[in-house]
Amino acid sequence: RACAASVFAAMSANTADLDVTNPEQALDLNNIRSVLSSADTALDLNNIRSVLQRMEDSIIFSLIERSQYRVNKAVYDADHPQLGAFRQHQLKAAGSNGCLGDWFIYQTECLHSQVRRYLHPTEFPFFGPLPEPSLGGQSRSEAEPVLAPVPAEAKVNQRLLELYRTKMIPSLCEEGDDGNHGSTAVQDVHVLQTMSTRIYFGLFVAESKFCSEKAKATALIEAKDAEGLTAFITKPEVEARNVKRVILKAKTFSQNIAGAQGSSDAEPATYKVNAEYIGTLFQEYIMPLTKDVEVAYLLSRLDGNKRKDPEMEIHPEWSTSPSGLKKRRISESG
Repeated sequence: RACAASVFAAMSANTADLDVTNPEQALDLNNIRSVLSSADTALDLNNIRSVLQRMEDSIIFSLIERSQYRVNKAVYDADHPQLGAFRQHQLKAAGSNGCLGDWFIYQTECLHSQVRRYLHPTEFPFFGPLPEPSLGGQSRSEAEPVLAPVPAEAKVNQRLLELYRTKMIPSLCEEGDDGNHGSTAVQDVHVLQTMSTRIYFGLFVAESKFCSEKAKATALIEAKDAEGLTAFITKPEVEARNVKRVILKAKTFSQNIAGAQGSSDAEPATYKVNAEYIGTLFQEYIMPLTKDVEVAYLLSRLDGNKRKDPEMEIHPEWSTSPSGLKKRRISESG
Protein backbone atom coordinates (compact mmCIF):
# COMPACT_ATOMS: atom_id res chain seq x y z
CA ARG A 1 0.00 0.00 0.00
CA ALA A 2 0.92 3.63 -0.13
CA CYS A 3 3.05 4.87 2.72
CA ALA A 4 0.23 6.30 4.81
CA ALA A 5 -2.74 4.81 3.08
CA SER A 6 -3.30 1.80 5.25
CA VAL A 7 -4.42 3.67 8.35
CA PHE A 8 -7.33 1.53 9.47
CA ALA A 9 -10.79 3.05 9.11
CA ALA A 10 -9.03 6.15 7.78
CA MET A 11 -9.52 7.73 11.18
CA SER A 12 -8.06 11.19 11.66
CA ALA A 13 -6.64 13.43 14.38
CA ASN A 14 -4.72 16.61 14.88
CA THR A 15 -1.16 16.35 16.10
CA ALA A 16 0.26 18.56 18.79
CA ASP A 17 2.30 20.69 16.41
CA LEU A 18 0.03 20.88 13.35
CA ASP A 19 -2.79 23.28 12.62
CA VAL A 20 -5.48 21.27 10.86
CA THR A 21 -8.26 23.83 10.91
CA ASN A 22 -8.46 24.37 7.16
CA PRO A 23 -11.62 22.61 5.90
CA GLU A 24 -10.31 22.77 2.34
CA GLN A 25 -7.72 20.21 3.34
CA ALA A 26 -10.31 17.59 4.25
CA LEU A 27 -9.21 14.37 2.60
CA ASP A 28 -11.27 12.28 0.21
CA LEU A 29 -10.58 8.82 1.60
CA ASN A 30 -10.78 7.35 -1.89
CA ASN A 31 -7.69 9.36 -2.77
CA ILE A 32 -5.49 8.50 0.22
CA ARG A 33 -3.58 5.93 -1.79
CA SER A 34 -2.71 8.37 -4.58
CA VAL A 35 -2.07 11.35 -2.29
CA LEU A 36 0.36 9.45 -0.06
CA SER A 37 1.92 7.19 -2.67
CA SER A 38 5.45 8.62 -2.62
CA ALA A 39 7.94 9.90 -0.10
CA ASP A 40 7.38 13.50 -1.18
CA THR A 41 3.62 13.39 -0.78
CA ALA A 42 3.71 11.20 2.33
CA LEU A 43 5.88 13.76 4.15
CA ASP A 44 3.98 16.80 2.91
CA LEU A 45 2.48 18.41 6.01
CA ASN A 46 -0.68 19.38 4.12
CA ASN A 47 -1.31 15.72 3.28
CA ILE A 48 -0.52 14.66 6.83
CA ARG A 49 -2.97 17.27 8.16
CA SER A 50 -5.70 15.90 5.93
CA VAL A 51 -5.32 12.37 7.26
CA LEU A 52 -5.03 13.60 10.83
CA GLN A 53 -8.26 15.59 10.62
CA ARG A 54 -10.37 12.48 10.28
CA MET A 55 -8.53 10.68 13.05
CA GLU A 56 -9.49 13.50 15.36
CA ASP A 57 -13.15 13.06 14.45
CA SER A 58 -12.97 9.32 14.99
CA ILE A 59 -11.36 9.66 18.41
CA ILE A 60 -14.08 12.04 19.56
CA PHE A 61 -16.88 9.82 18.23
CA SER A 62 -15.35 6.73 19.84
CA LEU A 63 -15.08 8.48 23.20
CA ILE A 64 -18.73 9.51 22.97
CA GLU A 65 -19.66 5.88 22.33
CA ARG A 66 -17.55 4.69 25.29
CA SER A 67 -19.17 7.25 27.59
CA GLN A 68 -22.58 5.55 27.30
CA TYR A 69 -21.26 2.75 29.55
CA ARG A 70 -20.15 3.10 33.13
CA VAL A 71 -16.52 2.68 34.18
CA ASN A 72 -17.05 -1.09 34.54
CA LYS A 73 -13.81 -1.64 36.40
CA ALA A 74 -14.26 -5.41 36.27
CA VAL A 75 -13.20 -5.27 32.62
CA TYR A 76 -9.74 -4.12 33.75
CA ASP A 77 -9.29 -6.29 36.86
CA ALA A 78 -6.44 -8.78 36.67
CA ASP A 79 -6.98 -12.54 36.33
CA HIS A 80 -10.51 -12.44 35.00
CA PRO A 81 -12.01 -15.73 36.22
CA GLN A 82 -14.13 -16.44 33.13
CA LEU A 83 -11.11 -16.53 30.85
CA GLY A 84 -9.86 -19.80 32.30
CA ALA A 85 -6.34 -21.15 32.62
CA PHE A 86 -5.59 -21.51 28.90
CA ARG A 87 -6.60 -17.97 27.93
CA GLN A 88 -4.86 -16.59 31.01
CA HIS A 89 -1.66 -18.34 29.95
CA GLN A 90 -1.91 -16.84 26.46
CA LEU A 91 -2.53 -13.37 27.80
CA LYS A 92 0.24 -13.38 30.38
CA ALA A 93 2.70 -14.71 27.82
CA ALA A 94 1.80 -11.63 25.76
CA GLY A 95 2.49 -9.28 28.68
CA SER A 96 -1.03 -8.84 30.05
CA ASN A 97 -2.33 -8.96 33.61
CA GLY A 98 -5.06 -11.34 32.47
CA CYS A 99 -7.96 -8.89 32.40
CA LEU A 100 -10.97 -9.16 30.10
CA GLY A 101 -10.13 -5.90 28.34
CA ASP A 102 -6.68 -7.20 27.39
CA TRP A 103 -8.22 -10.39 26.01
CA PHE A 104 -10.39 -8.39 23.61
CA ILE A 105 -7.42 -6.28 22.53
CA TYR A 106 -5.17 -9.29 22.01
CA GLN A 107 -7.73 -11.29 20.06
CA THR A 108 -8.47 -8.30 17.83
CA GLU A 109 -4.77 -7.79 17.20
CA CYS A 110 -4.31 -11.46 16.32
CA LEU A 111 -6.97 -11.05 13.63
CA HIS A 112 -5.64 -7.72 12.36
CA SER A 113 -2.10 -9.05 12.26
CA GLN A 114 -3.12 -11.74 9.78
CA VAL A 115 -4.38 -9.08 7.37
CA ARG A 116 -1.12 -7.10 7.67
CA ARG A 117 -2.14 -4.19 9.88
CA TYR A 118 1.13 -4.19 11.78
CA LEU A 119 3.27 -4.05 8.68
CA HIS A 120 2.28 -0.42 8.32
CA PRO A 121 5.03 1.86 9.71
CA THR A 122 2.75 3.68 12.16
CA GLU A 123 0.81 0.67 13.49
CA PHE A 124 2.08 -1.04 16.63
CA PRO A 125 0.24 -3.69 18.67
CA PHE A 126 -0.38 -3.50 22.39
CA PHE A 127 0.53 -7.16 22.85
CA GLY A 128 2.62 -9.85 21.17
CA PRO A 129 3.67 -12.18 19.74
CA LEU A 130 1.02 -12.18 17.04
CA PRO A 131 0.26 -14.47 14.09
CA GLU A 132 2.25 -13.84 10.95
CA PRO A 133 0.47 -11.89 8.18
CA SER A 134 -0.92 -14.37 5.69
CA LEU A 135 -4.07 -12.78 4.22
CA GLY A 136 -4.60 -9.93 1.81
CA GLY A 137 -2.52 -8.63 -1.07
CA GLN A 138 1.17 -9.32 -1.46
CA SER A 139 3.89 -6.73 -1.99
CA ARG A 140 4.71 -6.30 -5.67
CA SER A 141 7.76 -4.10 -5.44
CA GLU A 142 10.26 -2.51 -3.11
CA ALA A 143 11.24 1.10 -2.66
CA GLU A 144 13.08 3.34 -0.25
CA PRO A 145 11.26 3.38 3.11
CA VAL A 146 9.90 6.72 4.21
CA LEU A 147 10.73 6.33 7.91
CA ALA A 148 13.87 5.29 9.70
CA PRO A 149 13.51 2.32 12.08
CA VAL A 150 11.38 3.16 15.10
CA PRO A 151 13.22 2.64 18.41
CA ALA A 152 11.67 0.84 21.36
CA GLU A 153 11.63 4.12 23.28
CA ALA A 154 9.11 5.50 20.79
CA LYS A 155 6.59 2.72 21.41
CA VAL A 156 4.20 4.03 24.04
CA ASN A 157 1.18 1.72 23.86
CA GLN A 158 1.55 0.45 27.40
CA ARG A 159 1.65 4.02 28.69
CA LEU A 160 -1.44 4.82 26.63
CA LEU A 161 -3.25 1.77 28.00
CA GLU A 162 -2.47 2.75 31.59
CA LEU A 163 -3.51 6.37 31.09
CA TYR A 164 -6.70 5.33 29.35
CA ARG A 165 -7.84 3.05 32.14
CA THR A 166 -6.67 5.04 35.16
CA LYS A 167 -7.13 8.64 34.00
CA MET A 168 -9.38 8.97 30.96
CA ILE A 169 -12.14 6.47 31.70
CA PRO A 170 -12.81 7.56 35.33
CA SER A 171 -13.20 11.16 34.11
CA LEU A 172 -15.21 10.30 30.99
CA CYS A 173 -17.66 7.69 32.31
CA GLU A 174 -20.08 7.48 35.17
CA GLU A 175 -18.75 5.51 38.13
CA GLY A 176 -20.15 2.03 38.73
CA ASP A 177 -20.89 -1.16 36.86
CA ASP A 178 -23.78 -1.55 34.42
CA GLY A 179 -22.98 -5.15 33.46
CA ASN A 180 -22.13 -4.31 29.84
CA HIS A 181 -18.64 -5.75 30.07
CA GLY A 182 -18.47 -7.16 26.56
CA SER A 183 -19.71 -3.96 24.93
CA THR A 184 -17.30 -1.95 27.06
CA ALA A 185 -14.34 -4.09 26.03
CA VAL A 186 -15.28 -3.91 22.35
CA GLN A 187 -15.55 -0.12 22.45
CA ASP A 188 -12.28 0.14 24.36
CA VAL A 189 -10.50 -1.67 21.53
CA HIS A 190 -11.80 0.88 19.04
CA VAL A 191 -10.86 3.87 21.19
CA LEU A 192 -7.37 2.59 21.96
CA GLN A 193 -6.53 1.60 18.40
CA THR A 194 -7.75 4.96 17.12
CA MET A 195 -5.68 6.86 19.66
CA SER A 196 -2.64 4.68 19.03
CA THR A 197 -2.78 5.24 15.26
CA ARG A 198 -3.06 8.99 15.79
CA ILE A 199 -0.12 9.05 18.19
CA TYR A 200 2.20 7.07 15.91
CA PHE A 201 1.23 9.15 12.92
CA GLY A 202 3.44 11.71 14.59
CA LEU A 203 6.34 9.70 13.15
CA PHE A 204 5.52 11.15 9.73
CA VAL A 205 5.45 14.63 11.26
CA ALA A 206 8.85 14.09 12.88
CA GLU A 207 10.39 12.79 9.66
CA SER A 208 8.91 15.68 7.67
CA LYS A 209 10.31 18.26 10.08
CA PHE A 210 13.68 16.50 10.12
CA CYS A 211 13.84 16.64 6.33
CA SER A 212 12.71 20.27 6.12
CA GLU A 213 15.14 21.57 8.77
CA LYS A 214 17.85 18.95 8.64
CA ALA A 215 20.76 21.07 9.87
CA LYS A 216 18.92 22.29 12.96
CA ALA A 217 17.48 18.88 13.73
CA THR A 218 20.83 17.14 13.26
CA ALA A 219 22.56 19.48 15.70
CA LEU A 220 19.92 18.82 18.35
CA ILE A 221 20.09 15.06 17.76
CA GLU A 222 23.87 14.94 17.94
CA ALA A 223 23.70 16.88 21.21
CA LYS A 224 21.05 14.42 22.47
CA ASP A 225 18.99 17.47 23.38
CA ALA A 226 15.55 16.02 24.06
CA GLU A 227 14.28 19.32 25.46
CA GLY A 228 15.50 21.15 22.39
CA LEU A 229 13.84 18.62 20.09
CA THR A 230 10.58 19.03 21.98
CA ALA A 231 10.74 22.77 21.37
CA PHE A 232 11.68 22.06 17.74
CA ILE A 233 8.47 20.13 17.07
CA THR A 234 6.12 22.21 19.26
CA LYS A 235 4.08 25.27 18.37
CA PRO A 236 2.14 26.30 21.49
CA GLU A 237 -0.19 28.65 19.63
CA VAL A 238 -1.17 25.86 17.23
CA GLU A 239 -1.73 23.44 20.12
CA ALA A 240 -4.07 25.95 21.75
CA ARG A 241 -6.08 26.34 18.54
CA ASN A 242 -6.26 22.59 18.13
CA VAL A 243 -7.62 22.10 21.64
CA LYS A 244 -10.29 24.74 21.01
CA ARG A 245 -11.28 22.95 17.82
CA VAL A 246 -11.50 19.61 19.61
CA ILE A 247 -13.81 21.13 22.21
CA LEU A 248 -16.02 22.62 19.50
CA LYS A 249 -16.18 19.29 17.67
CA ALA A 250 -16.99 17.43 20.89
CA LYS A 251 -19.87 19.82 21.58
CA THR A 252 -21.16 19.48 18.04
CA PHE A 253 -20.88 15.70 17.86
CA SER A 254 -22.33 15.04 21.32
CA GLN A 255 -25.20 17.53 21.46
CA ASN A 256 -28.54 15.95 22.28
CA ILE A 257 -31.19 16.86 19.71
CA ALA A 258 -34.59 17.41 21.31
CA GLY A 259 -37.73 16.06 19.63
CA ALA A 260 -39.98 18.40 17.69
CA GLN A 261 -42.94 17.96 20.03
CA GLY A 262 -42.79 19.79 23.29
CA SER A 263 -39.38 21.28 22.59
CA SER A 264 -38.49 24.90 23.01
CA ASP A 265 -35.75 26.93 21.45
CA ALA A 266 -35.19 28.42 24.89
CA GLU A 267 -34.20 25.07 26.36
CA PRO A 268 -30.45 24.90 27.08
CA ALA A 269 -28.40 22.50 25.01
CA THR A 270 -27.32 19.27 26.64
CA TYR A 271 -24.42 17.02 25.68
CA LYS A 272 -23.49 13.35 25.94
CA VAL A 273 -19.97 14.16 27.14
CA ASN A 274 -18.17 17.03 28.80
CA ALA A 275 -16.60 18.67 25.74
CA GLU A 276 -14.11 20.59 27.85
CA TYR A 277 -12.78 17.31 29.20
CA ILE A 278 -12.33 15.93 25.67
CA GLY A 279 -10.13 18.95 24.99
CA THR A 280 -8.23 18.30 28.21
CA LEU A 281 -7.76 14.66 27.23
CA PHE A 282 -6.10 15.70 23.99
CA GLN A 283 -4.01 18.35 25.69
CA GLU A 284 -2.81 16.31 28.66
CA TYR A 285 -2.51 12.83 27.20
CA ILE A 286 -2.69 12.43 23.42
CA MET A 287 -0.58 15.42 22.45
CA PRO A 288 2.21 14.73 24.99
CA LEU A 289 2.39 11.06 24.00
CA THR A 290 2.63 12.09 20.36
CA LYS A 291 5.49 14.44 21.13
CA ASP A 292 7.25 11.76 23.17
CA VAL A 293 7.06 9.43 20.16
CA GLU A 294 8.39 12.12 17.84
CA VAL A 295 11.30 13.05 20.12
CA ALA A 296 12.30 9.42 20.73
CA TYR A 297 12.22 8.80 16.98
CA LEU A 298 14.33 11.86 16.24
CA LEU A 299 16.91 10.98 18.89
CA SER A 300 17.61 7.76 17.00
CA ARG A 301 17.14 9.26 13.52
CA LEU A 302 20.87 9.43 12.73
CA ASP A 303 21.58 5.84 13.83
CA GLY A 304 22.20 4.42 10.40
CA ASN A 305 19.96 6.79 8.38
CA LYS A 306 17.09 4.55 7.31
CA ARG A 307 19.28 1.49 7.76
CA LYS A 308 17.94 -2.01 7.55
CA ASP A 309 16.83 -2.96 11.03
CA PRO A 310 17.95 -6.45 12.13
CA GLU A 311 14.71 -6.81 14.08
CA MET A 312 12.57 -6.33 10.96
CA GLU A 313 13.40 -9.55 9.18
CA ILE A 314 10.20 -11.53 8.86
CA HIS A 315 7.66 -10.03 6.56
CA PRO A 316 7.32 -8.35 3.12
CA GLU A 317 8.57 -4.83 2.63
CA TRP A 318 6.32 -1.84 2.93
CA SER A 319 7.49 1.04 0.83
CA THR A 320 6.25 4.15 -0.88
CA SER A 321 5.00 2.06 -3.78
CA PRO A 322 1.22 1.53 -4.00
CA SER A 323 1.42 -1.96 -2.52
CA GLY A 324 4.68 -2.18 -0.60
CA LEU A 325 5.06 -2.57 3.15
CA LYS A 326 8.24 -2.33 5.17
CA LYS A 327 9.35 -5.32 7.21
CA ARG A 328 8.27 -5.22 10.80
CA ARG A 329 8.63 -7.84 13.49
CA ILE A 330 5.08 -8.09 14.69
CA SER A 331 6.01 -9.77 17.94
CA GLU A 332 7.06 -6.37 19.28
CA SER A 333 4.51 -4.44 21.26
CA GLY A 334 4.35 -0.79 22.26
